[in-house]
Formats: sequence, C-alpha cells, structure tokens
Amino acid sequence: MTEQGLLPNHLRALGFNRNPFPQTPDADCYFRTEQIAQYSLEAFHCLKAGKGFVLLTGEVGTGKSTFLRCLMDELHTADCAVSFVFNTFLQGRNLLLALNRDFGIEAGADFAEDIELLNQYLIEQYAQGRCCVLVIDDAQNLDKESLELLRLLSNLETRQNKLLQIVLSGQPELLDILEKKEIRQLTSRIMQHIQLWPFDRSECARYVNFRISKAGADGRISLSPWANLALHWYSKGNPRRIHTIMDRCLYGIAPDTQQEISVGLIRAGVREGGVAHRFPYRTAFASFALLSLGIVSFSWWLATGQSSQANANQVAQASQATPKLNSPAKANAVVHPSSSQGSTVESTDAKVALAATVNAEENKVKLCLKQYAAEFLYAELNDGLDVVKRQTVMSGLAKRGLALAFLPAGLRLPETSASQNHCTAIGKTGSWVLWKPKYLPFELTRNTDAARIEWLQTRLASNRLYSADIDGLFGPKTTNALHQFQRWHGLTADNLIDPWALFLLEHDLGNVTS
Repeated sequence: MTEQGLLPNHLRALGFNRNPFPQTPDADCYFRTEQIAQYSLEAFHCLKAGKGFVLLTGEVGTGKSTFLRCLMDELHTADCAVSFVFNTFLQGRNLLLALNRDFGIEAGADFAEDIELLNQYLIEQYAQGRCCVLVIDDAQNLDKESLELLRLLSNLETRQNKLLQIVLSGQPELLDILEKKEIRQLTSRIMQHIQLWPFDRSECARYVNFRISKAGADGRISLSPWANLALHWYSKGNPRRIHTIMDRCLYGIAPDTQQEISVGLIRAGVREGGVAHRFPYRTAFASFALLSLGIVSFSWWLATGQSSQANANQVAQASQATPKLNSPAKANAVVHPSSSQGSTVESTDAKVALAATVNAEENKVKLCLKQYAAEFLYAELNDGLDVVKRQTVMSGLAKRGLALAFLPAGLRLPETSASQNHCTAIGKTGSWVLWKPKYLPFELTRNTDAARIEWLQTRLASNRLYSADIDGLFGPKTTNALHQFQRWHGLTADNLIDPWALFLLEHDLGNVTS
C-alpha cells in the first residue's frame, strides 16, 4: 500500500500526499539549516578520513535520530559499511555480537574470538578502501562495561588510521558520563562534538513551511504571524513538540477547510497534544506574550480609528491566553461602535487620550533616566541611533557601570515605573532598556573570573537549565546551558553575553512581552 493510501482522510482532504508532521524520524524530508548542513558535512568527512569518534548530543526531540539516518544514507552512498545499534540495552558481548551481525560476521566461541573476527573483517575492508562505521543511538544508556568495549574497539587501527569509526549519539546526560575520570581515555578520542539545539523563531517558521511544502500543500496552508510566535513559545523550537502541536492543528482546520492556522488553534493543539504541562515555568511567559500582542493591536486601532473583523478575531483569540483583560466592557464599546458618527467621536476622544498617555509615559521615562544621570539619552534614543553611534553611546555608558540593550524586533517591556530598576521605551530604532547590572556584558572564556561564572551558573540554574555545582569554573556544562538559554530566546548560541542576553538573565522572563 502506498503512503498516500495510508494517509488519514483529513490530510488527503487538505491536499497532502504524505504526513507533514509524523512522530517518527523522516530522513526523506530533513530540514537542513545552514548549521546542520555544516555539521553533517564535517561529520561525514571526519568519518571518511578515519579520525575516530564523533559525538552527537541534544535534548529529547531535537532530531538526533533523523540526523543519524541522513548521515548513514550518505555513508551508504559512499560505499561505507555501517552498523546501526539503536537498542543500547544490549550490553557487553551482546553489543559486540549485534555489531558483528550487521557486518555479516558469525559469532565466535567467546568474547576474544568475536574481537578477533571483527578485527580480521575490518582489515579486509580497509584493504579494499572501505570505511567501517559503528553508529550507536541513545548512548546515554550504555553501562561502564560497554563503554570499555568501545575503547577497546577504538584501539583497532593501522599505523595511521582507525579501522572502526564510531558515532555516539545521546541526550545531554551522555556528557556527564563522558566526563568521568575512569573513561577519560575514551573521551580523549572524540574528534568532533555536534550539539543539536531547538529552532529559533525564524527557523521554526521556516521549518513548518518546509514540512507543509514537502508534503504537497505548498502555499495552501499557512500560519498567521501570531500563530508562528505562539508555536515557537509553546514548542520551545523542539521539532518533536512542533510535530505534536501541528498534527493536532491539522485536525482542527480540516472540517472548515480553513487555510490559515490561527493562534487560537495553536493553543488548542497544545492542550490536546499534552505539550503545555511540559514547560510549566514558561507557560506564564507565553500567555503574557500573546496578551501583549492583543494590546498592541488594540492600541494601534485607537491611534488610527480603524479596525477589521480579522484583527478583532485575532485579538479575541489572543486574549483567551490570560484569565482576564482589563476593562472588557470599555474595549467592546470601542471595537463595536453602534454608528459611523459614534465611531468618529470615539476615535477623536481616543486620540486625545492616547496623546495624554504618551506625554505621561515620556515624563516617566525622563524621570527614570534622571536617576542614572542619563537624561540626554531620551532624545538620542527617540530619534534613533545608527550602528556606529549606538556603540559609542553604549561604551560611554559602560564606563559608568550602565548597560543599554536594544530589544529584538517585535519585543517590548512593560512601561517604566518608579518601582522598577530599569528604564524602557520605544524609539525609532525599536524598544530599548537601560539599567545598572551586577556585571557588564562579557564573554564566557577560560579566562573569565570565577565570580562572573558563578553568577552565570546561578542565573542559568534559576531557569532550570543548569543543574551542576555552582563552582565558578568554566566548562562544557555551563557553556551548553548558556547556549540553550540563548537559543530559547532567539539569540545566537555563542559564549558572548551581550546586553539583551544579560538583561534576560538578570530579570524574570515573565516581565518580557511581545
């Protein structure tokens, strides 16, 4: 039976020729970001060159198995002999026997003979110019005996090359295992470490469009901008969670042949797919972000006196993300005017009220800046700064212990108040925030002082990304936690803690809106 024949009716009705969001690895429709394409190329050449170990790590659902399947397809195409071990509850000799079976090697009388038979096979393949690769998925389940076996297998070599190339893939716990002193010989042979991260906001939107297009419905089904934002927040960019949510959403649009997925449908998919409870400490942030979108659209309507039923529907859907919206009766009275004359009067009144609100906000921001002796910044930031002038201003502020962050497009903070320890407003170049941080922006390196690293570890731990000791020591656990934090917020995953990343680390995420 063809895959089309196996498709559920609702997917066929939507024009799909295959399931766009399956729950199993789908190497035929692999979404390659520039980073993933680079990783794949480097891993392939590392294995073909006979350099030894490749390590692949990532959280559950980030695409490790799919990455492995694509890599193995490339290795098969290059006439490599590949053994794939996905059942890592096979330990010790059973693991060795599984490897030998994949290579067509009969079982020997004992462990020593199994090793000898494998060695002979590898030498024969090497003489023919073939590369032999062992790929192990879920390697975090391997016990000490099995890891020792891998060390022994890595000793099978010629004078210049390893006879068996090994790919270890696993969840982040694998890194903890490999850091143990007793297996440092194995760890020292890892030539490449590939870390898969969740998608950022842009990648998440492109991924969904890619999957829909590959499944035959290109241009017929899309997500609204708000829905894209909601999907990223609820899934945290995790491909498996994206599939779970989108699978439920496609059920939701089938009965109405609706072509655009709304934010309300995303939220329904989250509930039905059981995704929401997996990140309870971030749910409030997502809800607050969606509410803010509704408030921004409502403010725009007040300023222009215009509205549309589509926008009204989207605002209504976004408002469902929170328990209540301030003054709902007044909001309804404005959004649904009884007559065109009433609409004009209310629009004029709204503009006057909005102007008064803007003036009050300006005064609060100026008063806040005065506390930092930085009143001059208001005019500068309101008029806009080019890149060169921006860096000059930020450098001057840094000398006074102040940090200035420019928020990513579309993000804003709640209005400035006397009780806050930061000043914020929206200028021509976007939203900005000024505050006096504990530490100025810095780069995480081996030379970073222990106090800064300890502070960073504490902040990452409060975000449930770092669970090791708060020791002030530079290492892979701290680095990986920082990169994950950056990716979750749509930032470049590097060791540079810029002003915006610094602000996010210092402040409660629930205070940031979109």
